[in-house]
Amino acid sequence: MRVLARGKRRVLLLAGLLLSLSQLGGACLHPPRPDYQVGFVRIGERLAVYTPICPGDTIEAVRVHALPEVEKSGNSVLIWDADGPTDDGTRAGLIILGEGFGTVRQAPPAQFGRTLSVAVDTTNGNSYSDAATLPEQVAQYPSGTSVTGMSFETDDGRVSYDTLRAHFEAEIKKCG
Repeated sequence: MRVLARGKRRVLLLAGLLLSLSQLGGACLHPPRPDYQVGFVRIGERLAVYTPICPGDTIEAVRVHALPEVEKSGNSVLIWDADGPTDDGTRAGLIILGEGFGTVRQAPPAQFGRTLSVAVDTTNGNSYSDAATLPEQVAQYPSGTSVTGMSFETDDGRVSYDTLRAHFEAEIKKCG
C-alpha cells in the first residue's frame, strides 16, 4: 500500500511540474502586452488627452472611440479620426480632442463622452492605445499651461506628468 501511495505522489508531482513548465513556456512565447496609459485633462473648456510617446517620435494620427458604459454591453463607435497634426504640442502627444489635425476622416462630436478609447499612430510606426472612464471632475488648466506641470486622469486615478511618463518608460522597453 505504501508503494502505491508513493507512486501516486510521484505521478501527481510530475503532473504538477509539467503543468507549471507548460505555463512558464507559454508565458515566454507570448509576453504580456505592456500596460500603456493615456491621461485626460481639460484645457480651457476642451477635453484633451496626453499620450506618452518615445523621445524623438511624433504623433501622426489619432482615432477616438466612444465605449459603452462598464455596466452595459455594446460596441465601440468611432467618433473622431484624424491625421496630420498642425502644431508642435499635438505632435508631441498633447491632443485637444476634436482639433489640431489637418486631415479629418471622421468629424468629431460636439461633446466627447466619459468613456473613451484613444489610439495614436506615430511617425516611427508605433501605435499606442488606451481606454478610460473619466470621473465627473477632470483636472482643468488654462490654455498655454506646460504639459509637464499637469496632472492627468487615468484608470489609476489622477497622476502627474512625471508619473505618467515614468510609467510609460518602464512599460515600453524599446523606443525606436
